[in-house]
Amino acid sequence: MSHNPLRSAAKVAKFWLRDIWGSEWDRHRRFLLLKHYRAYFRNRDIPGEHLPLESPDSANPDSSASMQQAFCEAFGARIEAVQASAVPAERVHLTYRPLGKNLRLVGTAIRDDVRRGRRVAIDPGGTPSEVRNLARRGYAWDPWVWIRDGMHDEAAPRDAAHAWNLLFRNPTAYAAGDACRPLPELPPVPSGIPNFEPRFLRTVLELAVSTRYIFTPVESIGERIEAMKRAADWPESEAVLGIHVRRGDAASTDANAEGPKLATRKSFPLATYLETADRICKRYGIRHIFLATESPSEIERAREMRPQYRFLWMDYDRSLFPNISKSSQFIEDLVLDHPERARPLAESAILDLAFFRECHAFIGAFNSEFSVLGWLLAVGSRGQLVPYVSLSRASERWSLNPFDALLNLRNNCPLELYHW
Repeated sequence: MSHNPLRSAAKVAKFWLRDIWGSEWDRHRRFLLLKHYRAYFRNRDIPGEHLPLESPDSANPDSSASMQQAFCEAFGARIEAVQASAVPAERVHLTYRPLGKNLRLVGTAIRDDVRRGRRVAIDPGGTPSEVRNLARRGYAWDPWVWIRDGMHDEAAPRDAAHAWNLLFRNPTAYAAGDACRPLPELPPVPSGIPNFEPRFLRTVLELAVSTRYIFTPVESIGERIEAMKRAADWPESEAVLGIHVRRGDAASTDANAEGPKLATRKSFPLATYLETADRICKRYGIRHIFLATESPSEIERAREMRPQYRFLWMDYDRSLFPNISKSSQFIEDLVLDHPERARPLAESAILDLAFFRECHAFIGAFNSEFSVLGWLLAVGSRGQLVPYVSLSRASERWSLNPFDALLNLRNNCPLELYHW
């Protein structure tokens, strides 16, 4: 991303006048927001695509793929060493917003703190600004979809730290007496990859490995994943292309070549996803496609439009998702009003992400947090950049929503690959 000094100065001036100069910002929060804006303006956008001419060759120890895998393995070992150490923990607030936001938030915290040799733990409480804002709307704060289906049960766990471990094993609690392990050295990352100079590639790989580290579904969900994999006859020995088609509260489902009629962000018609899939499948000889979407009709249309591919998808109740054609509610607001939908929605997200983790290539739109998360899990699982295309491309950004900027007030970990 190129940086024009005058344009950057204009952004900072607008930020100062519109976002920071208000009675709700105390001195400490103004400092955190300014720090976040500085990172936001300086961070590179995710390149729109990465499609190497040939499939990566991991058999050659000097190849780019092998160098990436060696780096990812060493960084994963460093995470394990830091997380099992006796150093003081950096506590991370969860948010009541969707599962993907929390996974990205904790994954980014792991990456940032492991580089400083500091472990990460989940804070039992909620982000103070969220607690206050929800209270004004008449809601009690609870960590997104973890435990809201049991919110009227006095015996149900109420704190975010316990709630996280109802779904995921990592990060695990520190056990007293654990000794500090030596941190492994990190090997160099390769150069010569278009759009990914070594420093930026290192950032992406670290975030991918950190995200893969925390994405450890508990045993009951893991058993369900394995059962669904067997039922879908998942091709263990062949490459799979993962596609995330964002619908639900973000875009309507329309059989329209121009794209969805209703959308809260730049959205794309199914035909565009499938035309992109044709490019990737032809280049890499892929014939299996995993399709994740809130819309069952998009799955049926994809099968009709591309009968030459074998489509895989997860079989769960998609009527639980909000529908932009019927309501303007986002998913987090829907669950505030319908807490009984919380746990099924969380588990459906985990199922889709678990299968993106298995994919060898990816198509999505990186204006969706879920698309970024699916891509990072595929990269972290393979230990190298996978071929991918993001249909959304970064546009000029003049202002950052302060509530998004300060989801994590205590350590203010920026979502480094945020992309609209």
